[in-house]
Amino acid sequence: MKNKNLYILLIASLVAVSTLDAEAKMTKEAHALYQQACSYEYKSDYNTAIKIIQKAIAMNGDDAMLYTKIAGLYSDTGNYEEALGAYKKAIKLRPNDAFIYISIGNILQTMGDYENAYNSYMQAQQIYPEYKYNYLNLANIEYYRKNYKSAIENYNTFLSAYPEHQEASENLANVYYASNQPDKACEIFSNIYKKYPTAFKDYANYGMALFDTKQFQPASEMLSKALEENPKDEAVMAKLALSYQNLEDNDKAYKTFTKLFEINPKLIALKFDYANLLGNMGKDEEAIEQYKEYLAAFPDDADAYRNLGLVYKKMDNNELALFNFEKSYSKDSSNVETKKELALCYHKKQDYVNALKYYDFALKSEPDNFELLANKALTLHAMNNYVASIEIYKELLDKQPNDRLKQNLTAACIAYGYDLYEKQDYGQAILYFEDAIDLNDKEASAYFGYAQANEKMGCTDIALANYEKAAQLEPDNVEYSKALKEFKTANAKIAASTPAKPAETSIKKDTPQVNEQALNYDDLIKKGDEAFKQQNYNDAIDYYTKAVVFVPADQVTMLKIANLYKLMGNNTKAISFYDKILTLDANNVDAYFNKGLVLASQKNYNECVKCLEKVIKLSPDYPYAYYSLGLAYEQLQDTNKALEYYYLYSGIETDEKMLNVVKQKIKQLEK
Repeated sequence: MKNKNLYILLIASLVAVSTLDAEAKMTKEAHALYQQACSYEYKSDYNTAIKIIQKAIAMNGDDAMLYTKIAGLYSDTGNYEEALGAYKKAIKLRPNDAFIYISIGNILQTMGDYENAYNSYMQAQQIYPEYKYNYLNLANIEYYRKNYKSAIENYNTFLSAYPEHQEASENLANVYYASNQPDKACEIFSNIYKKYPTAFKDYANYGMALFDTKQFQPASEMLSKALEENPKDEAVMAKLALSYQNLEDNDKAYKTFTKLFEINPKLIALKFDYANLLGNMGKDEEAIEQYKEYLAAFPDDADAYRNLGLVYKKMDNNELALFNFEKSYSKDSSNVETKKELALCYHKKQDYVNALKYYDFALKSEPDNFELLANKALTLHAMNNYVASIEIYKELLDKQPNDRLKQNLTAACIAYGYDLYEKQDYGQAILYFEDAIDLNDKEASAYFGYAQANEKMGCTDIALANYEKAAQLEPDNVEYSKALKEFKTANAKIAASTPAKPAETSIKKDTPQVNEQALNYDDLIKKGDEAFKQQNYNDAIDYYTKAVVFVPADQVTMLKIANLYKLMGNNTKAISFYDKILTLDANNVDAYFNKGLVLASQKNYNECVKCLEKVIKLSPDYPYAYYSLGLAYEQLQDTNKALEYYYLYSGIETDEKMLNVVKQKIKQLEK
């Protein structure tokens, strides 16, 4: 803190006031001695001046000015206790002299007795509040006492009277910086630097404040100037190195760090940033050594373990990367980036159970992270949990096209199709092979699986066509060619061994021909309906699906399947079946309506509205479509549209209970 100029000004003021007082009270002899002492003081012969004033006091011991003079001389020679003693005698003689209290405050401040210095300045303030320079004294002492709020108030009061006072402005900037207000410190430093570019010297604190406000380019300029004045200032050098690092000027950062550690190799706390720099520069081995040195001193720093793990990951050392990510996680289990890295390491290690665990942990923080969800789907896929992986693949592809995910979804559908085939669940297997073919009509294995499942279901025409397609797509595949040949041979033998039909005369003309396919179909529908009544929904779906194989255009049964999936919460499969129905019949009202409800449950209200509006277009007297549209527009916060459809619903609904519900909604929306 700088206050030498202030001290000189105070002394000048004291002399002026005291001279007036001396002319009123001091004897001629004492005054002569006083003048003589002033002459020696001017020559810096303070000891002689003190002896002369002591003689004057012996002659005229009731004059306050003589005590203030000798107090000042004692202060100049560093005899602060004698100076304070003399000022106390002066105060007794002149108790309302604010400047004596200020002088006492200056000595106490120099001695480091900030509490009593503050009290002395406050005494002067009460006596002479108009004296603005005392606000600077108060501000300085409050700065020393770390009472930053009071210091700021007093500096601002002083600067309101003396706005050009550079020293006070610099001190105010430093207080702002010390009180964690670097933005305000920067503003003041900037103004001072513009006004007094040649006189400005506080480059260090200005540079520090710029660094703290992330203004790294000007910070590096100021800190460089500070180092020119003090080349071994470790704090400045550290901030300069970090400024260069943040500016990605790695070469300058590296040189500055190197020089800093040559001056003081024990600055371990900076080894973390230095290690980060080395890692970014590709100096991996050096980075590892610096991280290890840092962690020996700071063994609980989770970030250091994670960054060390990243270096090992870059070096393709998965085991050491995993070890350090685990250490990081043990120190801080909340960091989502660590969870992601752990998931990836375990995934790479093919430890899918742990990979899935950490993907789920990370997804709790970032539930919509596309990459995390894609990797989770891959993990589930690798664990043969095809249903869950397919669900995620489809959800992601609905959000944005992605060729890699589409390939993975195709592979999962095929794999699950073969899994179902092995379990003799041929009807469900057919559906997944169909999905795979829809995704990629060049995938031979999908046609081959589809052919095998249809063969088991007795659909020989479909089976033959798809065996041929698989063999056509991959003519060099021995398995496909062999299966096609065997299938043709087996079916040729069956045709050849079929007994001839009896003569027409041996059959009653009124006896209808039995359709075995129809019998199988009707039986499956009955079994499906029975399973549905008993709430065995999976069995019901299985029976209905097998029935659809016989009658692929059976929209009624497909609607049952879709509604069951909807009931069970499998929205992806439900929508898939609704879409199949709409492919067969673009005017199927029930498919549109139920698909709209599923979309609403997924909070996809815009698409839900499209489906429900299609329902109304096809069937204007479908009351629940109006009601559902009202609900959807409420969620979209379109009050006018919601009211419009609620009113339309009220005009066609006859159920009193529902009418009361809608009337309440209308009342609330019209408030």
